[in-house]
Amino acid sequence: MMKSFCGLMLLAWVMPVQGAQKFPDYPVRRPGDCSISARQDDVSIGLELVESDEDQMTYFHTSLSPQGFLPVMVVVHNRSKSDSLLLDKGGISYGVGDPGKAAPKENSVGQKVAITTTGAIPFIGPFIAMGLAEDASQVKQNMVVRELQSGTISAGETVHGFLYLPIPKKGTRPKIHIQFPIAWAGSDRTSVLKLDF
Repeated sequence: MMKSFCGLMLLAWVMPVQGAQKFPDYPVRRPGDCSISARQDDVSIGLELVESDEDQMTYFHTSLSPQGFLPVMVVVHNRSKSDSLLLDKGGISYGVGDPGKAAPKENSVGQKVAITTTGAIPFIGPFIAMGLAEDASQVKQNMVVRELQSGTISAGETVHGFLYLPIPKKGTRPKIHIQFPIAWAGSDRTSVLKLDF
């Protein structure tokens, strides 16, 4: 009787574990080794775009680009030996198109997208809107867990996470400009890093 009870308990514990999806960790590089990088003062930022459907299926178990989102791995390194950095995800901004060209005179959708900030994008809303099924809760949870978070970056430390940027569902992806304002703890100094891809 005791063996049967233990066997049932073990089975009840193993079943959810076996049913859980396995999401491999995305390989994180140093900012300078990323395909897109910038450095200002003692701050280094690197970006890796996860554009291929194959990579998106591997790391997210869903194809995001056809749904209108580009996952971008962000790696931020504090090169200072004594000062901490403050990363505010809500302050990160992005735009699309060629900044060298004059802006269209009409109030176009492109203009509206260009002034949208990543902080203003509700996280769960877009993924519910893009049609993830109810049984894809593990996929949603994986995306939330991997998202870049605001926080303090101590001297010598590195943080990383994904931003999910809106892109056109069809056609060629426009050029994207992204700007990271980084505040230095205990001072009025701010470093602003701009990257294009």
